Amino acid sequence: MSWSSPISSPGDPYYTLPNGWDFADERLALLGAAYDSGSIALTQRLGVRAGWRCLEAGAGGGSFARWLCSAALPGGRVLAVDADPRHLADLPGLGGEVAQLDLVADDIPEGAFDFVHTRFVLLHIADRDIVLERLVRALAPGGVLLLEEGDGLGVLDEMPGAFGEVWRAFARLTEIAGASQSWARNLPAHLEALGLVDVHAEADIPMFRGGSPMARMWNLAWQQAHDTLVTLGVRPGGIAAAQAELEDEQRWHYTPPTVRAWARRDDTPGL
Repeated sequence: MSWSSPISSPGDPYYTLPNGWDFADERLALLGAAYDSGSIALTQRLGVRAGWRCLEAGAGGGSFARWLCSAALPGGRVLAVDADPRHLADLPGLGGEVAQLDLVADDIPEGAFDFVHTRFVLLHIADRDIVLERLVRALAPGGVLLLEEGDGLGVLDEMPGAFGEVWRAFARLTEIAGASQSWARNLPAHLEALGLVDVHAEADIPMFRGGSPMARMWNLAWQQAHDTLVTLGVRPGGIAAAQAELEDEQRWHYTPPTVRAWARRDDTPGL
């Protein structure tokens, strides 16, 4: 396929919160604002710099791919792919490339990238293990894979209030759609089993105040998923109560952990 192929707007076959929703651009921008600083800091620690060839798999709103353009270009390459790349139309103007791509079924160049990254992507794909193997094969010798994925890790069951109740229902909704809320905790073992070296991992629990940008992001998520949550038995009043908690600046909230795992492809010839 051509990496400069025209961008169309299909429904995302995997994601519980499709990119085509009216306020998806705001939700995705808020997600980037909440998580980009951590992603960027770790990526800088991993040495990504001008000249690196980078693949952003499941680029979503594109905020991290835009940063990659500033870090790896000129001299490198930034390819941002998504099943629904409607929010990535500005990347070519920054020197990046955009492709509409199904991570399960479409071709991914092998041995072509010095850095491959996903964030909150693989947990939503039922064939996530297949995609992980394909992303490993996309690494050039010595290339680095960084995965940032959500995992309940026991925290999900402890989340209080209406926000916690709706989050648990949302987690069930994602799993009905093929997601796993318990897969990311095993990423270090998966990466080692796939032959990568220098494997590392960490996890953190996001905490935020009501009325903050992250609270607004989750408020929009409940708005987008409202009707589907109701079909799962969540009362509309319960969703409204969760949204009210998210707007209350006197409340602090937390969500399930973000697991970050990274590793390197051995640069020994023939591997």
